[in-house]
Amino acid sequence: MTVALQDNTHTTAKTNVALTPVVSVVKKIRFSAAHYYYLPQLSESENKARFGLCANTHGHGHNYDLCITVSGPMDPQTGMVVNLKDLKHILEETVMRQFHFKNINLDVPYFKDKLPTLEHLVVYFWQELNNALTPLSLQLSALRLYEDDTLFVDYWGEIMIEGQQ
Repeated sequence: MTVALQDNTHTTAKTNVALTPVVSVVKKIRFSAAHYYYLPQLSESENKARFGLCANTHGHGHNYDLCITVSGPMDPQTGMVVNLKDLKHILEETVMRQFHFKNINLDVPYFKDKLPTLEHLVVYFWQELNNALTPLSLQLSALRLYEDDTLFVDYWGEIMIEGQQ
């Protein structure tokens, strides 16, 4: 198979199919928020035994870093996958406005009955960002959420596991 470059697209001699470059763009944002881990069905001593200092219902804070990876074809006119102005607006509405300088347990309704773990947070961000990116025809490819310099989670969306509902 031979590949020839023509106007930022590749065509193959055998199939005569035009291929276009798909590029991933990663945007990192930082927000500060407080949280705590406390399960109401457990006693105070059981919560402290399970979660340690994180069970203090006065909460503690983190400076979270969220890395958002979106993928798509490059716009032939601009060479962009996404206009960063649009992406910044989406991040302001879906993340910053809801979480920056907030107590996640008290200020974000989704977390009224869920522990605000990194795992729960990244799944929530995926759902919100995926919905917000749909009108831009972008694929949300990955999220990486840092709680601090030593702890982060990666998320690539849901997978189908056979035999589970």
